[in-house]
Amino acid sequence: MRLICGLMRLDDAPASPSILNQMVAQLDVPRLCPGHSAFCDGPVAMAVLDFSATSLGALPTLGSIVMAADVRLDEPAELAQSLNVSAQAPDLLLLEVVKRFGVSGPERILGDFAFSAWDGDAEKLTCGRDIFGIRPFSYVHKPGQLFAFASLPSALHGGGIVPKRINTNALLRRTISSLRFDDSLIEGIARLPPGHTLQISRNGISLRRYWQPDRTRVGTARITPEDAAAELRRRVEQAVRSRLPKGARLGSHLSGGLDSSAIAVLAARALRADGRTLHTYSFLDRPRNDVQLVDETEYVRACVEQESDMDWQPVRPSSLEPGQSVAMDPDSMHSLDPENPENQVAAMAERQGVDLILSGWGGDEAATFNGRGALAELLKRGHWRALQREIVAMANERHWTKRRVLSQEVMSYLVHDLVPDSLVQLAYRAIGRKPDQWSLIKGALAPGMVRTLKDARSISMTGDGRENRWRLINHPHIALRAEAWAQTGARHGLAYAFPLLDRRVVEFALSLPSELFLSGGFRRRPFRDAMQDVLPEKVRARHQKYVPFPGRFVDLTDARDDLLARITTLEADENVRGILDLGQLRTLVTRFPSPNDVRQEMAGDGDPKEREMLIAADCALELATYLQQHGAERS
Repeated sequence: MRLICGLMRLDDAPASPSILNQMVAQLDVPRLCPGHSAFCDGPVAMAVLDFSATSLGALPTLGSIVMAADVRLDEPAELAQSLNVSAQAPDLLLLEVVKRFGVSGPERILGDFAFSAWDGDAEKLTCGRDIFGIRPFSYVHKPGQLFAFASLPSALHGGGIVPKRINTNALLRRTISSLRFDDSLIEGIARLPPGHTLQISRNGISLRRYWQPDRTRVGTARITPEDAAAELRRRVEQAVRSRLPKGARLGSHLSGGLDSSAIAVLAARALRADGRTLHTYSFLDRPRNDVQLVDETEYVRACVEQESDMDWQPVRPSSLEPGQSVAMDPDSMHSLDPENPENQVAAMAERQGVDLILSGWGGDEAATFNGRGALAELLKRGHWRALQREIVAMANERHWTKRRVLSQEVMSYLVHDLVPDSLVQLAYRAIGRKPDQWSLIKGALAPGMVRTLKDARSISMTGDGRENRWRLINHPHIALRAEAWAQTGARHGLAYAFPLLDRRVVEFALSLPSELFLSGGFRRRPFRDAMQDVLPEKVRARHQKYVPFPGRFVDLTDARDDLLARITTLEADENVRGILDLGQLRTLVTRFPSPNDVRQEMAGDGDPKEREMLIAADCALELATYLQQHGAERS
């Protein structure tokens, strides 16, 4: 993996090598001995850290342009041929594209990248980021003074470009999963949105979107289910192969669900043909003596037994009791506890010499879309026979009543189309429906903080499967999750790759008619059919996906008294009191169901009735921990 950083003075001062060195120091992991390369000339200074090499040459230069880049290309040979240049390193090809085509150049590139290119003759800096934000890029702009950029925000506030002051509004939006594309948790730092380029000079700054899916083509393909599955299979295999660099050690998440299991199996088979082994990591719960809980174990084991040469590691959750304070990353709110499952995976991979970890992230938004709103769309378009056929098929396959299918898959979506969300929530409360976790979290915020979230909206679904896919693939949560993995990987010299976010896969999946995704009683039907001889049948035909760590709900109710005691200690923290209504949080925790009731409800494969309440309290307490550690200065 690579990390980049740099700055450009917008006044008459030269760029300071010492400031660049401070930024580099914030990104460096000395035990990993990454290679360093830097450029400093006049108003601009840039640097690259490469964790796959112990030494680097000079930054790539073409004419008057020099570039700092973190890049992985899907088809470098094909790109070189289209440019009529000899095969070159990925960053040189990217530089060639930027030199020839400027801010529109990245549209021609298949892959993951973040870059900054300085043109000394034109005295302008061009920055860009891949279409889904797989490679992170943050920046600071002080008009008339300087522009600074870095892969991770820590280089910007830790390097002294801006003070580490929490952006309260962004923090609250992050808490209710409503973060914006350019939001950062640190005041003064912005994130370059995915699929955008940015150009900066002394005359000002301009932001340009170079790619977005064609909305008019979503759901318009005329194709049979068989041809759709065959083409999806071809593109997914192509996406996996392009993310298996020669000579590298590869790892993969293996959750037991459709997405990660398919990616792991396809990667394992491709590596096997090359004499290499895939390292896989699965989130599984701790064994318990007090209650029998169901997680993903049987489905993970089905994949491991089928592909017996995969090196498999189960990853168990932290033994820390709920409510205990752990160190948190100021830039992402994620735990820095070594026992945190994400951190465990990265540490295991580092010990095994793994360079890159594959993930199934991004499948739900396109390739393995679950058909939300597809039946409602059939109704709105007047496809009565198809709708009736699918209601019967789902009722038979899921052992549901037809009334339940109609209510859950049709009417629930149409209600949100016809009635404002505020009235829907009011009606839900009137009939005694329990509030969702976002409403409960908002209820635990101080009144002034709730007002700041008036316009914040988490993603909502409509009665149109095409519109739902469009909203999902264009939502900031995709980049936010990829950035969190990038921050975790940076501490261990790891990169992450997401084959189901391959542009070729996404564009094809978006073109498929909605009715293909909920067909014959099965959600995600094109992908299931595409993986017929890839996934174990137990995995391919499953309907329900379990949470990776169901024991968390039991632990929370067991720790109720400890959580209440923690809330009492939080009352002495001014930073926490300014954001959270601790009285409401105390009421929320006091209303926890008894541990015995939760054990009975969850025995086997059940969920606790108060699942949303437990999640909301856990999120609010996580927010309190973050504020204790990083909220001393906030805007």
